[in-house]
Amino acid sequence: MFTRKLLSAALLLCCTAVFSQKNFTYTPEKPKPGDLIEFTYESAGDLANSREPVKAAVYGYGSQGRTANDITLTRKGYTYTGKIQTDTSQNLVTLAFFVDKKFDINNDEGYYIHLYEGDKIRKGSFASLSLFYQYYASGAGVTRDNEKALAMLEKEMEAFPDDRQQHLTGSLRLLMSLNKPGAAETVQKEIEAALKKGLSEEKDYTLLEQLYNVAKLPQQSKLIASLKKEKIPNGKWKISETIDRFYDETEPAKKKELLDEITRKVETDNDWSYLRPSLSNLKQAYVSSFIGKKDWAGLKTAVKEVGITDQNALSSLYNSAAWRIQESGTDLEYAEEFTKQATAYAKAEWKSPTGKKPPYMTETQWQEQREFTYAMYADTYAMVMYKLGKYKQGLPYAKEATLGLRKGQDPEFNTTYALLAEKALSPKVYKKELEQFVKDGKSSGTVKDILKKLYTRNNKDPEGFNTYISSLERESYLKMLEELRKSMLDETAPSFALLDLDGKKVSIGDLKGKVVVVDFWATWCGPCKASFPGMQKMVSKYQDKDDVKFIFIDTWESVENKEKNASEFITKNNYSFQVLMDNDNKVVEQFKVEGIPTKFVIDKQGRIRFKSVGFDGSDDKLMKELTAMIDMAGNPEKKAF
Repeated sequence: MFTRKLLSAALLLCCTAVFSQKNFTYTPEKPKPGDLIEFTYESAGDLANSREPVKAAVYGYGSQGRTANDITLTRKGYTYTGKIQTDTSQNLVTLAFFVDKKFDINNDEGYYIHLYEGDKIRKGSFASLSLFYQYYASGAGVTRDNEKALAMLEKEMEAFPDDRQQHLTGSLRLLMSLNKPGAAETVQKEIEAALKKGLSEEKDYTLLEQLYNVAKLPQQSKLIASLKKEKIPNGKWKISETIDRFYDETEPAKKKELLDEITRKVETDNDWSYLRPSLSNLKQAYVSSFIGKKDWAGLKTAVKEVGITDQNALSSLYNSAAWRIQESGTDLEYAEEFTKQATAYAKAEWKSPTGKKPPYMTETQWQEQREFTYAMYADTYAMVMYKLGKYKQGLPYAKEATLGLRKGQDPEFNTTYALLAEKALSPKVYKKELEQFVKDGKSSGTVKDILKKLYTRNNKDPEGFNTYISSLERESYLKMLEELRKSMLDETAPSFALLDLDGKKVSIGDLKGKVVVVDFWATWCGPCKASFPGMQKMVSKYQDKDDVKFIFIDTWESVENKEKNASEFITKNNYSFQVLMDNDNKVVEQFKVEGIPTKFVIDKQGRIRFKSVGFDGSDDKLMKELTAMIDMAGNPEKKAF
């Protein structure tokens, strides 16, 4: 219940705020950069009448980039009040209201406040909101939406026509990705306008080059790029080209030559000086090249040679190297050295950070990141100790990471713990813990193998193991089914047609009458590749089912020959996948994919029934969930088994 005083204040806010939602009001009516904004929020959507306290975060956008901060909320019943201190560089703030992992998404619009200059929305505010809808919406629980992003960019260009040029290419890319009627004609008109204006400065060539790329005319784009190099031999294009060559180079010696060249240019040429803050990242990329070559002595030398002072970056490099070494099982003395240093640093930073909070993270997010980083490094340390046979030395780290920090909810960490526990603990202790992993649906094949050895040792009937495991899995299985029923979708699948690696055209329309599993992936995506052994098992499981089809859409690739790149990866790993090439990233945009791997299960009528994002490391969970999704999609009106 409102008190009379609170009711009066709420009415005042409703009168002065310009935001359309009745459950969210703020003052001043037209806040300026640097103003203190006071707001009132009444829990709504998925948070309506939540007994758990709502939390909030604010994200600022402007010339200094994107910032993030927690907001302290004052609660009275289901109504909350809070304050946002803006700064003079900002033009927009967005807010996230959440309880655990549930968000109030405001009808998928999100909560935002434009900042003003006088009576006019500040320059850049609509463009910032476009960025929110393109890239950052999911952080507030909102669906990324290029349609809304395009609308905001168009508003920006309409409100500030003098800045139209800087937003033009971005808006046209969105227009083409949305496959809008007349999109190609619109891009062609801009190309003609650019040609009519003439090519006198480097930026003119660059714009035309980009426009041809947007129009999907790569040969014309390459022609303009070569003309630019010929007409402006000392242009800024040389900087971008050198940086690209540096990152593409895999040989450490050649990479070092390029690093030295870039460093000299930064120190002596004003045109290159803007790269000075990036030199530390370039040094890290150089050191990382030794990991690719498995040259561990060279890595140590390179660290000293370039003088990496960022301990956070160095620890990340050492952790990556240690994990790569333990996978091969050789040179483990290097792995022990690297992981010991990385883990000690991560633990100290988790407890008492020496650095400042990154501006793009809230304090809570930063704390969670430091905690997870330590857990990940501790898991690496534990696995290295396992490979070295130092089981008792590795077990405390595995236990802290697995049972303490991750609460037994990470299948990969659970596997490391299980391997060490089997060697260092009594079966009476670890048997219950491993059984709990299975009950929670967070086990792996390794965890089950260890339980099978225990079962066989204690039982004369080895065939009874399947019954034993099934009884453990029943609880998590039933819970999974219930969650799937709640998450079941009913949306029209986008229409598309792509070529597979054999050049055969595959249309989603031709697959009606089948349950179709669409898996978006890329060769550079670690979680995608980690999920593929499980996906291969699924493909093999359904290979004789004519009414189930798997298609793997390769997208977001940046290599020159995408077909060759994908084909070599599939062949090398002996996967029997039908891979379709989304070379223009058009289909991934149609499905509004925010990250990969993302899988969609489409029913026989062409309706999306399920969407699954990411991979948690458990093949067992992947296969059980996907099998249940396929069964339910095959019988959409039957939501129970």
